[in-house]
Amino acid sequence: MVDRGIMMAYYVPDPGAAADWYRDRLGLRILADHRDQPSFRFVTVGPASGGWRIVFGEVTVHGEGELADRFRAELGFAPHYMLVCEDLGRTLGQLEARGVEVERPDPGGGDRPPMGFFKDLHGNAITLVDEAGFSFFG
Repeated sequence: MVDRGIMMAYYVPDPGAAADWYRDRLGLRILADHRDQPSFRFVTVGPASGGWRIVFGEVTVHGEGELADRFRAELGFAPHYMLVCEDLGRTLGQLEARGVEVERPDPGGGDRPPMGFFKDLHGNAITLVDEAGFSFFG
């Protein structure tokens, strides 16, 4: 029934700047670009595989008021999501080379898969796992 992919909405002050950051630093593609549309500004990014998408909408997408204030307050505290890569160490190195703040996994391991973390342009911590880590979650 609900098996066609996933799309996350993330409300930011400048959808174009957010999409450009995710394209330039993470290598995602811009799939739809309406950053200059006056009434409903948004930009959508995602991987070439098309399995999921992030829609960056302007914090004032529903006008000024309580909802816009909430979206502004959530900057840096976006809903948590994980991105999956082929090789965790190599991907973290590539992100660092692109100027992204990363945190490498604890080599101690334990009972959970290795995970790395990075911060996006708004300070949101995003988890990065490799394919083995991805399969750990089901």
